[in-house]
Amino acid sequence: MPPKLIKSTIFFQDLLASYFQPITQQIVETLLLLCVCHLFGLYNPNQVADALKLPKARLYRSLGSLSLYHSKCLNLRLGCAMAIDFIKDAESKSASTQSRRCITVSVEDTNLPRDAETLAYCSNYYSKEHNTPIWCQNVLGITVKCGDRVIPLDMRLVSKHGRGNTDKPTLLITMIQEVLAFFDTQGVDLRKYPITFDSWYASRNLVDALSELGFTSILVHGKNNFVMTIAETKAKLSVHKKRVELSEDQWGCDKPVCRRKAESPTFGEWVVLFFRDRGKIRTLLVFGKPLRTCEALRIWSQHHGIEQFWRYFKSNLHVSAMSLESRQGAYVSLGIKVMSYLMLLQMSISERRTFHQIQLQLTGERYTLTELIAHFHEIIPKEP
Repeated sequence: MPPKLIKSTIFFQDLLASYFQPITQQIVETLLLLCVCHLFGLYNPNQVADALKLPKARLYRSLGSLSLYHSKCLNLRLGCAMAIDFIKDAESKSASTQSRRCITVSVEDTNLPRDAETLAYCSNYYSKEHNTPIWCQNVLGITVKCGDRVIPLDMRLVSKHGRGNTDKPTLLITMIQEVLAFFDTQGVDLRKYPITFDSWYASRNLVDALSELGFTSILVHGKNNFVMTIAETKAKLSVHKKRVELSEDQWGCDKPVCRRKAESPTFGEWVVLFFRDRGKIRTLLVFGKPLRTCEALRIWSQHHGIEQFWRYFKSNLHVSAMSLESRQGAYVSLGIKVMSYLMLLQMSISERRTFHQIQLQLTGERYTLTELIAHFHEIIPKEP
């Protein structure tokens, strides 16, 4: 595994050199060292410095010299560059292979619990797990799922306070525009693939904005308090769920479903799908071009990928273990975790193992870090 890890490190070093030309070699090697150490169970500069007998001040000084602009770009360019390779590979295959991989863009946010109150972008957010507001950072993310591979395209910290405070839908449109601009320069049209959202993002303004950007298939999870007219009956979705009759013999569907046309002043006209999932009746709002019921359900099943990504982000990469000061430090922390995830993904594909299996093996082989450290000569203190 160490040879493949070195190969992966060289790959990311080339990516950083391609998309971040102004930054120095020392910063590149510091970032890569911290990312590699994540695979060995070392999740912040303090742990890395203690394990490898490196000067902590030099690590923190190197991270602090990275600008806010480049810190934000860490969460955008590297993931997009890897996603382009996966999408181009899928587009070169047959139509049946493309259908099986079902490329889907997904949007969702999550909360990262924090203990230190002096960190940037921290606010009180309600937590279902704790049933009370907790002090945390809110991260808005865009991912693309190609087959069973989930690649983050852009991550952005959301603040409730500050002079430049922006609501999430407006911030999301800006993020999508940045992602589309990056893909357009590489000759890949991301607009032709469906995009999915949680119910929190359901709004006509967002649907119209995405349609103007060129997206033709927009799927949003329905919320029980949405009011709409179905079959001349105006009521909340929770009421429609009790009245609807699901059919189990719909073509291509593995669960009972019901398809209806709906209308409301908020959303206009669209198609709403009722389906039974894990004993509950759920709803899916489909905007844009008409999709078969089985197509819409298959696309929505891909939305689970972004939730899977957040779980890896929190449990495998211990995102809360790294705490750097200032806005720049917050984005550097997030960017290092994104790079570590991409490195784990690349290793998982080449080794055909899960993230946990890779980290479990490398944690037991932490002594090999002394061999890998030779590839990061710029941050090793020179002998007198």
